[in-house]
Amino acid sequence: MVKKFVWVAFTLVFCACLQHAFAMGELMIVTKETQAKLGLKYTLVADRVDDEAVLVSIEIPRKGKLKTLRSVSMRIGNGRPKVSAVLQTTAGKSGAWTAAFQVSPDLAESCYIDLIVPSPQSGMEYVVYAVELKGYVKARK
Repeated sequence: MVKKFVWVAFTLVFCACLQHAFAMGELMIVTKETQAKLGLKYTLVADRVDDEAVLVSIEIPRKGKLKTLRSVSMRIGNGRPKVSAVLQTTAGKSGAWTAAFQVSPDLAESCYIDLIVPSPQSGMEYVVYAVELKGYVKARK
């Protein structure tokens, strides 16, 4: 009887976890030029303050395609990243999420801010909007 219970419990846990193992994601590269075409509303500021620092801040209203935003992360490098980190976000009065960080200008060239959103069709799928930082960097006046 105990063996049967263990097998039934194991089978149920296995089946419950199986759907997570097959969760699928879609990666979409977003540039300053394609942001509006994709219908993504966020404000990204990347100020090069000197030869050694770019100050980055992003404000993401929880509306439209980003209404169900789950997390915001930063990664440097294509493919297998050199650095990857989940960014701490704070909610503003309007409900928008904000995050900020500093990066060197040479690393800003290969830096992406990943906006991770569950797919509206299924909770097991997600979309990663990989915002390419280099198109947003400008010298501070």
